[in-house]
Amino acid sequence: MVVVALLIAAMVAAHELGMRLHTRLAAGTQGGEAVSSDEGFILSGVLGLLALLMAFSFSMALSRLEDRRDLMLQETSAVGYLHMLADGLPPAQASALKADLATYGAARLKAAAMADGPARTAAEQRAEALRLPVAAKVRAVLAEGTPGPLPVALATAFDTVEDTAVRRQALAQAHLPARVLWLLAAYAVISAAMLGYALAGGRSRHRAASSTFYLLVSLAFGVMLDLDRPRVGGIIVDQAPFAQAVAALKQ
Repeated sequence: MVVVALLIAAMVAAHELGMRLHTRLAAGTQGGEAVSSDEGFILSGVLGLLALLMAFSFSMALSRLEDRRDLMLQETSAVGYLHMLADGLPPAQASALKADLATYGAARLKAAAMADGPARTAAEQRAEALRLPVAAKVRAVLAEGTPGPLPVALATAFDTVEDTAVRRQALAQAHLPARVLWLLAAYAVISAAMLGYALAGGRSRHRAASSTFYLLVSLAFGVMLDLDRPRVGGIIVDQAPFAQAVAALKQ
């Protein structure tokens, strides 16, 4: 919300600056309230490019949100599958593997629910360390040379658990470059200044409509930031399926 408020304030200020600049440059010349065809042509191009840039950035952020959700579901399925395969082991091995997997799953869930920052990084590192005992027990089953498809299935399931966890960590840290966001915000402010310049003849008649437009652009920018930063924004990936799978590991 702070970013939205700052952006709309900057766009309104740029609009007023554009109007004042138009008034100063047009002093002593004959002009009317209507926007000239040249100004309208330039303004259409500027706003069209702003819409294109916003659409591309929004699409990238939304795509990453969907990728995060898909990986969460994949990890949920992989953890549950590995837990089920453990039932095919001797009771002692099965109990040990399930206990380590439950501990690891709880650590992964805790890390996934935390906001971005050093604490979350530390939680992910603790979860990664807790994955090592699970790997050791799967390797022990493979080393025994037990006949049948169970060892291969265990190894494949653990590989999927590890792969999805690593990919989720990497994707959670992948954001739109800060330079792109700053450039997009700067372009929005410059567009507001050009809109104010073009609509200077109408003055207060267009002020309400243009302010509403700036509000919509700022809100779209804020939503894009929420999508791009799912641990600190209002739009997050629901971890309920993963939480249910972790709860089932303890039973």
